[in-house]
Amino acid sequence: MKTVIVLGMAALTLSAVAKADQLPANDPQIKTGGPLAASSSVAALALSVPAPAGIITSSFVIDSPSGTSPGTSPCILIQGPFMTTSPQCYFENDVTTNGTGDAISGLTFDAVGIDPSTASCGFLTGSPFTTCSIDAIPGGTEFDFGGGSIAFHGDFTLDFEGFPANFTFPTTATTTPELGTLALLLAGVGPLVMRRRRG
Repeated sequence: MKTVIVLGMAALTLSAVAKADQLPANDPQIKTGGPLAASSSVAALALSVPAPAGIITSSFVIDSPSGTSPGTSPCILIQGPFMTTSPQCYFENDVTTNGTGDAISGLTFDAVGIDPSTASCGFLTGSPFTTCSIDAIPGGTEFDFGGGSIAFHGDFTLDFEGFPANFTFPTTATTTPELGTLALLLAGVGPLVMRRRRG
C-alpha cells in the first residue's frame, strides 16, 4: 500500500514539473522605483550606494543586454553619442530646459516587437509614480507611467524583466519646469531687467 501511494505521489510530482516546464517564460514587464537606500548592515556599510546615471534629455534609450536588468545585466543609458552603464538601473533626473531644471511627470517606454497582451507594468518600493498602463503601438507595446513626479536632481530606479536579450527601449520623459528652479531663474532675471530700464 505504501509503495502504491509513494509511486502515485511521484507520478503527480513529475506531472506538475512537466506542466511547469511548459509554462511560458516570465511575461515582459517594467517597474519603477524610488532611490536606492544604503543598507544598515555592518557588512554593507563598506559598500556605498552607486552614483546614479544622469538623464540630461527628455528623449533617451535604455538598453538591457540580457533583457532582465538589473537582475542579470546592467542598464545602458544612451543619450545621443553618450553611453553610461548603470549596474543597478539607478538614474538621476538632470533634465533642463533653457537653464531651468525640469521635473519628470511621466515616462513612456516603447517596446517594439512585444505583444501588449503579454506585457505588464508595476512599482517597486518608493516609486515616484502611482499609475502605469499598457497600450498597443504599431508593431509593439507602449508602457506609460504617470501620476507622480521625479524632482530635478531626484533619483529613481527602473526594473526590466522578461525581455529578449539586447532589448532597447526608446524612452520619452514628460517634463515641466520645476517651480523652485523657475523661481530662482526669475529672481536672477528681475534685477537685470530693472538695470536695463534704468540705463
